[in-house]
Amino acid sequence: MIHRTFWKQLLWSALILAFLPIFLIAAILPARRRKLVWGSMPLISNHYWSKALADAGWESETLMEAHFSINRRDDFDRYFEDFAPAFLPLTLRRGLGACIATVYVLRCGRVVHISFDGLTLGTSWLWRTESLLFRLAGIRAVVMPFGGDFYRYSEVVDTSMRYGLLASYPQLALREALLRRKRDHWVKHADAMIAGMMIDGLGRWDVTLNQFFHIDTEAWLPKTGYSQADGGAAEPVRILHTPNHRGFKGTEYLVDAVEQLRREGLNIELTMLEGVPNSKVQAEMQDVDILAEQFLATGYALSGIEGMASGLPVLANLEHEAYTRVFRRYGFLNECPILSTTPETLADHLRLLVKSPKLREELGRAGRSFVEKYHSYAMAQYMFGAIYERILEAKDVDLINLFHPLKSDYNRRTPLVRHPLVENRLPADSAYRQC
Repeated sequence: MIHRTFWKQLLWSALILAFLPIFLIAAILPARRRKLVWGSMPLISNHYWSKALADAGWESETLMEAHFSINRRDDFDRYFEDFAPAFLPLTLRRGLGACIATVYVLRCGRVVHISFDGLTLGTSWLWRTESLLFRLAGIRAVVMPFGGDFYRYSEVVDTSMRYGLLASYPQLALREALLRRKRDHWVKHADAMIAGMMIDGLGRWDVTLNQFFHIDTEAWLPKTGYSQADGGAAEPVRILHTPNHRGFKGTEYLVDAVEQLRREGLNIELTMLEGVPNSKVQAEMQDVDILAEQFLATGYALSGIEGMASGLPVLANLEHEAYTRVFRRYGFLNECPILSTTPETLADHLRLLVKSPKLREELGRAGRSFVEKYHSYAMAQYMFGAIYERILEAKDVDLINLFHPLKSDYNRRTPLVRHPLVENRLPADSAYRQC
């Protein structure tokens, strides 16, 4: 296996070397570089970002190596293989197509939005070439990690999260040296960097916000009604969990908590959706009462945002101070209505939500307001618009404080998102605890 990987890398790097003169010519010759380009990790967030900026009048497109089974091919605009002849074997089409796509980006791109893996050349031994080519072409690079491109396990502060990473993605532990080199390279060469809570070992970020994903709030609609089920015999309270990898999410603790509550006599149902199309998850969110997202890693991901957009109360871990305090002080985390939940508090919090349909509805409606304010296309347009003013027009934009609760124009445009939580916890004297 190692032998095959070596020869594959060697051939891939040789192909890039053969194209290098063409890359240099494409970079230095004058061109109409107007496009925003997003890629090449096929996360659906790239689709949302590109669409948001296109709606704001920018020329924007996604460029991917492939797509995941949970998404559709037409979720993304272009693939590497689209640039090569269709009669070639797929591996060759992708390799040749990546080189031709590089030329395309160097001629048409204005801003590239990438992970620490880079855009088209990131899997080769010559991955550093990309930043040089972008610089020669005058193309700006916005770097946003997704996880697998970023985490060096020895630097992860939260050891429970480190366990979750090792349990679900053990192979990444062997790439730590390479990931560190890529991180250090792009920290130096990125024109802007947005990291959210992925800050372990990261010496730089330019925008301070706890999560940088955005979705189409016109496609993700809120529930039209809320169940009044309270765990009694008449109707079950339905819980949804959508783990990509159970070890990372802490799924076993959710299963154990549900079994405990059932033994107590509560009428609840647990639905787990894994590896299914996103459209099925979207439909299911309209029929359930609670979204249980993740309990080991501190933060919330796209699933939590989708759940809040659907009007669901969401359970996720927002406990570790090393990851949360900075975003309470300088971001918008305190407006977030997610009920912070760890493996130790899962049963208690589930019991609380199961028995209190009113609390479920209040948190669900607040979640929808939170997503409309901080995870919508309007928010994406504001955030990236501010970044472009800084990196394209050299305006003096205070990106680090863009969402500072005391300084941000954006935060103050709409009222605070009100909910009964204080720092994502329900106070001991809350009326809901007396029920």
